Amino acid sequence: MKQNPKLRYLEPLPHQEDGRPVVLLRDPAQVSQEMLVVSPELFALMTLLDGERSVSRVLADAEKILGSRISSVDFEMILNRLDEACFLDNERFRGRQRALLEDFRSESVRRAYHAGASYPSEAAELADRLASFYSDDQGAGLPGPSERKTLQAMIAPHIDLRLGGPCYTHAYRALAESSLPDLFVILGTGHQGLPELFSLSLKDFETPLGSAQVDRDFAKLLQERIDGPYFLEDLSHRNEHTIEFQVVFLQHLLGSRPLKILPVLVSFSYLSFELPQEAQRHRRLFARFVEAMRDAAERSGKRVCFVASVDLAHIGPRYGDRFKPDEENVRSAMRKDAEMLDFVLKGDPEGFFAYVREEEDQRRICGFSPLYTLLNLIDGGEGELLDHSQAVMDESSSFVTFASGVIR
Repeated sequence: MKQNPKLRYLEPLPHQEDGRPVVLLRDPAQVSQEMLVVSPELFALMTLLDGERSVSRVLADAEKILGSRISSVDFEMILNRLDEACFLDNERFRGRQRALLEDFRSESVRRAYHAGASYPSEAAELADRLASFYSDDQGAGLPGPSERKTLQAMIAPHIDLRLGGPCYTHAYRALAESSLPDLFVILGTGHQGLPELFSLSLKDFETPLGSAQVDRDFAKLLQERIDGPYFLEDLSHRNEHTIEFQVVFLQHLLGSRPLKILPVLVSFSYLSFELPQEAQRHRRLFARFVEAMRDAAERSGKRVCFVASVDLAHIGPRYGDRFKPDEENVRSAMRKDAEMLDFVLKGDPEGFFAYVREEEDQRRICGFSPLYTLLNLIDGGEGELLDHSQAVMDESSSFVTFASGVIR
C-alpha cells in the first residue's frame, strides 16, 4: 500500500440517490472520464488524503471523524479504486496525463471536444440551434444593420449552451450590429488552474461549422515579447469549453466571412496577487502579459476585439455552500453582480478587483481572471449591460449567474 496517498483536485457534486445523500466525484481536467459515487462518510475520509498523512495516520484520523474503525483491507480497496480511476496524484495518473498530452500535441487542430454533448455535432442542426437562441423569448432577436464602430470588448457567458444559450445572443447581436474587427482575442476562464496564469494555443479551433484560424502573425508579435511557458501546449485547452463556445457563436455569426482568433486561457484569483509567497511573481507575470498584448495590438495595426468568456456567481451546495438557495439568494446574487459589473462597464479594473476582494470572493466569480485581464487591456470606454440571467444547476437549487455586455 502506497504511503502518504494524495487525492487529486476533483469536483464534488452533492446528489441524492434513492433518497439518500451521496457525492459525485469527477475530474474537471478530464484526464479521467470516470465519475465515482461515494457516501458523505467516504468523501470525508478521502479529504484526508493530502499527501502529508501516512496510511496509519489517515486511518486514525478517519476513526476520530467518523466514529468507527476502517480496516486496512477496506482502506486498500478504496485506494485501489481511486487509483484505477486516476483520482490519485501518482505515477498512474501522470502516465495517463503524459499520454493525453502527447496525443494532443500530435493533433494539427484543437478538435471540438463538446460537440454532441453541449451542442449538436452536425453543422445544419447546430446552425438551427444557435439561430433558435436569438428568437427565444429570452434571446436578443435577429441582428439589424451594422451601424456602429468596432467593439473594444465583449462579455459573454460560458455556461452550457443548453442552459444559457439565449443570453449569449445579446452580446453577439451587438457584435453583428458593429463594424467587425480583424481579430478576436478570446479570454477564456481556465477552470483547471494555470501555474503561469495564462496559456495560449496556436492550434486552429475545429467545430462542426468549420475551422477558426489562429492569427499567427499576431501571435508572433506576442512571442517576440513573451515566449516560453505561455505558449506551451497545455492539456487545459483540450477540453476547456470557455473558448470553444465563443468560437461556435462567432462562426455562426460571421458565416463565410474571415474569422481570426487568438485563444487565451486565464486562471488566477484575487488572492494570487496578495498572498506573500506568490504575489510578487504573479504580479510580474500579469504585467508582462498585459504589456506584451497591448504592444502587439498596437504594432499589428489591427482592430482587436477582446472577448471575456465568463460566468459570474456560483451559489449552493454544489459549490460548497451549506444552504439550499431560495429566491432571496438569487436576488441578492443578481444585485451584487450588477454592482460588480458596474466597475467592469466603467472600465475600472481596480474597482472591480476591490469589489471581489471585499467580498472575499464568497460568490465564486469564476470569470474574475478574464474580466480583470480584459479591463487592463483596454482604455476605458462606454460599457453596456445587455442581459443578466441565471440558471439552476441541480436538485439542490444551486445556481449560476451570467451576463452579456459590450464595451465600445
